[in-house]
Amino acid sequence: MKNKKWSSEFPEVPEFVHQTVLDTLDGLECGKVRKVKRMKKRTVIILVAAMIAILGTTVSASEIFKWNEKANEVFEADEEQQKELVMEQVAQEEYQTITDAGLTIRAVQTIQDANCFYGLFEITAEDDSIQIEPGNDMGLLMDYHGKDNPFSMLGCGFVEESRQEITNSRYYEIYGTKADAGTEDLDVTIHFTSLNGPGEKAIEGDAVITGDWEFSLKLHAVEAVRYEINKEYQIGGCTVMVKEVELTPISMRLVCDEAGARELEKMEGVNIDQADSLRSLFINGVKYKDGTVVEEEGYQELSAGFRNGNYEKTSRFSHVIDVENVSALLTGDNMEEIILP
Repeated sequence: MKNKKWSSEFPEVPEFVHQTVLDTLDGLECGKVRKVKRMKKRTVIILVAAMIAILGTTVSASEIFKWNEKANEVFEADEEQQKELVMEQVAQEEYQTITDAGLTIRAVQTIQDANCFYGLFEITAEDDSIQIEPGNDMGLLMDYHGKDNPFSMLGCGFVEESRQEITNSRYYEIYGTKADAGTEDLDVTIHFTSLNGPGEKAIEGDAVITGDWEFSLKLHAVEAVRYEINKEYQIGGCTVMVKEVELTPISMRLVCDEAGARELEKMEGVNIDQADSLRSLFINGVKYKDGTVVEEEGYQELSAGFRNGNYEKTSRFSHVIDVENVSALLTGDNMEEIILP
């Protein structure tokens, strides 16, 4: 039987909040009501006053919602950065838990911007003998409610064993790279259909548990900060015209002239048309206005290629960045600077 855990559908608040509201309600001069009727104005005023007294103006979503540690492993952020991204709705906590056929799936957290999407779920089998390994997978469908699929690439899977021990409960991640940078909210339904056993190469494993777990997500996309560069830089021993850079706290987009990218292609002995990457244009760090340098770890290129006579690439940052204070991007092994205006 399917069961939505409504206690998980809403954010947790401290116990004193619940108790104070109960105490306030006990003080109201009203009896038990069996019929639905309009709440008295006095009752509304008292309830509102109670909640204001309890929560005040200091309790915000960012103070209640703490990032899950697995999400913070993907997008490393200090506490202040986490709060900022929550307030900007780049990072959201999801309050949905569904149980069906002995398997509970909890939507934990989502992070997205104009270029990429990350979703974190927790999968728990009631049967302790079912050990969920990294080779296991989930059958799932994505519904964009009549709109085109915004992703050029979508990947998913259970977290690696090095990040979480193998038990009957494990985290499951979904990564998406958007085909085009967009600032529209993403309205998507993720429909899980099964827990599958390990498969072979591109062949999906057999279903271990089948059921129906459907999550409706409304995701906000932050607008990127765009810099017009139009300046030549010496990168990897070649002259490259950098035309523009777009930054968000979690990703970036770089646009260069095709001629410069082709020179780098020859220098590195790669083939961009066969999806090879230009190592010289890897963004390996950012430099802040105060001179601080933050190096990137586990660099992840989301997309790269030629478009409209330019070489365009998007990549994800391993560390959440302070966009307003970035003075330069550091490229390649030599950390050559692309200075922002």
